[in-house]
Amino acid sequence: MLFTEARGRAVMDLTTAETLGTVAACTVAPSPARVAGLRLKTRGRGHYTLPWDDVGSFGQDEIAVEGAGRILDEKDIEPDSPSHAVHDPIGKPVLTEAGLRKGTVIDVDFDEESGRITRLLTADEQFSGDELLGVGSYAVVVAVPQ
Repeated sequence: MLFTEARGRAVMDLTTAETLGTVAACTVAPSPARVAGLRLKTRGRGHYTLPWDDVGSFGQDEIAVEGAGRILDEKDIEPDSPSHAVHDPIGKPVLTEAGLRKGTVIDVDFDEESGRITRLLTADEQFSGDELLGVGSYAVVVAVPQ
């Protein structure tokens, strides 16, 4: 599934059957490349994240979670945590470990069951999730393909 396809998907609390928000973006972690968190758009003020480990199920129409307490206020997430907003790759330049710019991330392909990143997509290229070395505030860094 692509991040752009997950955007807008409702997150539902299984204990109350209430919608807690919708997916606005995703954060990723390297080694192995995986979805670390789902950034949510909610009715209230503030920014919230559902850590991937707390996703109960990722369905075709909704994402289920066991209780609203699983959702974290982003101001309480440390910047070095893979769930932090700084680790959202969309719109960031892709740099090789040698410093060569390879475009800008426009989408990320992932497995909705495991959260494993399969591909990073730019307008002209795609990179295997296995090549992902890191995502920071400025760029996404990938290994130079062999």
